[in-house]
Amino acid sequence: MREELFWDRKSDRASPEVVIERAINFGGLDFVEEVQKKYGMETFLHVLKNHRNLSKKAVNYWCLRLGIDRSSTMSFKAKRIWEPLR
Repeated sequence: MREELFWDRKSDRASPEVVIERAINFGGLDFVEEVQKKYGMETFLHVLKNHRNLSKKAVNYWCLRLGIDRSSTMSFKAKRIWEPLR
């Protein structure tokens, strides 16, 4: 478990969904593989598709890698309340 990804809580008390979110957003490939083995690919895909707390870049990457249509994910379906100016 990558302790540096859990600055706001103890990693052993984090729900599987939070661990997977952190892995998708901030973890490297090794941590994502560890999470997939621990919680299963079905749970990983559920979080990837149904959670809005994920960066679009990370979701796009995993959708490309896993052959999923990114428009089927909440990150791309949900309308953002605030978008940063660029």
